[in-house]
Amino acid sequence: MLGYSKIKHDVFIFEKQTEPFEAKIKINTLCLPVNQLSKAQWHDVKSLQGKLAVSYLKWRYGSPETYVLLAYADKALAHIGWVVPAKKIMSRYPFVTKNSYFIIACLTSPDFRGMGIYPSQLQKIVNSEIPNQLYWGMAACDNIPSLKGIHKAGGIKVGEYVQQKWLYGCFSKTRSCSVNTHISS
Repeated sequence: MLGYSKIKHDVFIFEKQTEPFEAKIKINTLCLPVNQLSKAQWHDVKSLQGKLAVSYLKWRYGSPETYVLLAYADKALAHIGWVVPAKKIMSRYPFVTKNSYFIIACLTSPDFRGMGIYPSQLQKIVNSEIPNQLYWGMAACDNIPSLKGIHKAGGIKVGEYVQQKWLYGCFSKTRSCSVNTHISS
């Protein structure tokens, strides 16, 4: 099948942290609603994530309640993450609870990997002013660097699922889902 994949993911929740995880370098973080990014910021996002991926993310998850985290080291975009409200993502990930957010499409520039940026930025999202108490995240079970970053950021594993994707992720179905959705927060 064209662009077919079947991937097992671990699912995590994040809660506000009192002791922040600090990156090894100075990072300037912006967490803005999608509709407030400037042309220059969109250019940076597309340069790191790719035009096609960004176009798809904007089309699929864009709304005034969707946020994009931009982490700059000096003037270089070192990391990006999308923070999507449950109502925009529940059809794809049925375990996500109402009035929560899902942190997706996180990517650290190859030039800045291994510096603790990913876990520090996950915490920035969770401790941000986004009006929410519960954040979801996920990583493929074989993505060891992401799993380590999630644990450093205080992610708590609550389950797993298998996702089948067609046409390189444009169409997907969550299968074999075992996630504890009865989270108290």
